[in-house]
Amino acid sequence: MAESRVYFDVHTLDDALLKSYVTPQIVAESTKYVEAVAMSYGVLPTNIATPTPFLVERVAMLYSYMTAAQRKATFSKGNSVDNDSFALKFQMYKGLLNDVLSMLTADSFTNGMQAKKRRFPVTMRLERG
Repeated sequence: MAESRVYFDVHTLDDALLKSYVTPQIVAESTKYVEAVAMSYGVLPTNIATPTPFLVERVAMLYSYMTAAQRKATFSKGNSVDNDSFALKFQMYKGLLNDVLSMLTADSFTNGMQAKKRRFPVTMRLERG
């Protein structure tokens, strides 16, 4: 079985509460999530740029944090969420993930905008007066 791609550096996780709860299983799920989002834009997983574009990396990381928080939150067990740090983190990361998802385009996965057609040479008339 081929090793799947990881879209963010797991060594850079910086959320003190959640970083130890982001498991290899959650990282693998984030890979599947990123690839599913890419395919919804018509981009094949093999066409996702290397190194991973910033917004794509953010989607993978935010998804991982959100999933880790969701699994640890007390609402997962049917309890109140008012004083639960994990539930609050889940809500925060879900909001951030939705914000980043709203900025994505197909070009986000292929590392930028498509090249514009340009005509060269470009000239400008100069007059001295």
